[in-house]
Amino acid sequence: MLRARLKHLAARARRRARDRALGSGAPDVKTHREDLALRYLGGEGIEIGALNFPLRVAPGVTVRYVDRQPHDELVAEYGVLYPGAEIVAPDVLDDGETLATFADASVDFVIANHMLEHTEDPIGTLGHHLRVLRPGGVLFLGLPDARATDDAGRERTTVEHLLRDHREGPAVSRRGHYEEWARHWEKVDASDVASRAAELEAQQANIHFHVWEPETFVALLLELDLPAELELVQRSGHEFVTVLRKSS
Repeated sequence: MLRARLKHLAARARRRARDRALGSGAPDVKTHREDLALRYLGGEGIEIGALNFPLRVAPGVTVRYVDRQPHDELVAEYGVLYPGAEIVAPDVLDDGETLATFADASVDFVIANHMLEHTEDPIGTLGHHLRVLRPGGVLFLGLPDARATDDAGRERTTVEHLLRDHREGPAVSRRGHYEEWARHWEKVDASDVASRAAELEAQQANIHFHVWEPETFVALLLELDLPAELELVQRSGHEFVTVLRKSS
């Protein structure tokens, strides 16, 4: 009887989490993000890879910017992609996937917009982001909705796939990710996909390794035993924002 009750409660929690993903926020991505920042972010925290689109937070909230490259290198690399835009100068040089320079439970929030899909081990990255949060702290994630990008034709990343990458290392699926990128984003002819994927891998190209819709990302979070509660998943334009709060 108890086991059946627990299964029922788990199923209900999954349905409620999926329901959260069906809601939509402001149609303008910038407005939507800022509305949620005002609601969820306070204290002192960090934003990873802000580049030309840092999240505006409420007065009195302190943000330090984290990137793996110094400002001049970021400008040289991304200035071509965002002509005329101001690239944020990082306050801390660190790998946003591991945040090795940050102590455990040292910040009130972590912002990572359009970052997680570029990581080869999202499960490991989520673990490090939650590690540096204080109890009650917030992980604020903006992710592209695959249906609104050139990822639309790609298979959605499954929980099983991510668990294998985390367990065995991302090299087991890396070439396949580059092949998908060449096929769907670069529109490479089928006969050239393998060779182009090899070039991208040799360059360690920064691509969307993983592909989600709100519902499939929620499925991942529900499968993982993360020390956090899912507070929000909400669509806006080409992306969806996920808010996780670290358990106390």
